[in-house]
Amino acid sequence: MNDSESRPQLSWCDQDTVIQLWHELMEFPASSPQEALEHCLRALARQIGAVNATWVGAAREKDWERKNPFDPLLGWRPHICLTLHPTDAWQRAHEVAMDAVRHNYMDPQTVALASRFGQNRCFLRDEVVSDRDWKRDRIHREVLAPLGIGHRLIGAAATAPGAESYLIFDRESGGRGFNARERDLLAFFLRGSTLLHRELLQMHGLLNASRPLSPRERDVLRLLLTGDSEREIAEALGLTPATTHQYVAGLLRNFGAHSRAELMSQWLRRLAPPSVSAHANPTPTDQ
Repeated sequence: MNDSESRPQLSWCDQDTVIQLWHELMEFPASSPQEALEHCLRALARQIGAVNATWVGAAREKDWERKNPFDPLLGWRPHICLTLHPTDAWQRAHEVAMDAVRHNYMDPQTVALASRFGQNRCFLRDEVVSDRDWKRDRIHREVLAPLGIGHRLIGAAATAPGAESYLIFDRESGGRGFNARERDLLAFFLRGSTLLHRELLQMHGLLNASRPLSPRERDVLRLLLTGDSEREIAEALGLTPATTHQYVAGLLRNFGAHSRAELMSQWLRRLAPPSVSAHANPTPTDQ
């Protein structure tokens, strides 16, 4: 179901629960999108009735038509994948899935999702892929079936022209599939969660940055957004001051910022304004 095609048919209770989740997510500081994501996935999995939930940050490759004109994902590639309940088996399955993507293959449900880029969207698997084709698919056989996953619900937030955020919910084999109410609940959540998706993508360098960030760069950025000085960041991460300064300078270049204040302005939602004294170590405030 595309977000623009129809209004979700949900009970007042379902809507109130989602609205409450929006409010809860607003309480997380801009420096903690990963903690906000975990809270979000846990709450939605409980309400939807999923055994696991995963977030994927995707970006569209430049010149993909010239490089790979038959790309089934139309240039979209997953860069970050975080799951609520990671296990060794899940990690092995994830590696198989990423290897398939590198070889220009993805399951038909994800292909259908990518083909409708540019708008929030969410649909049931059987709305785009028949049971027969789904069970024959390589990703189902080699990735999902070994994990005991029989049903999958995916929603996409079209955060920017070149970056999207996906929420994936799984249900065990042998049980019932996801239904229209659960699809509509996820679609309704996507309507009011734009800031969460933007901050997740920004924190990983998939939005407003020239390249994705390394794990260490994300650590430095997270502490920068709390107002810590470079000395405090170095102590917290066990780095030398010189190395920390190199990371900070690299982050500024990557986000096209000329100063720390300019970088932080990209996360102004819950950060103290740049006019605060540099010696005050401004901290996030909840609004």
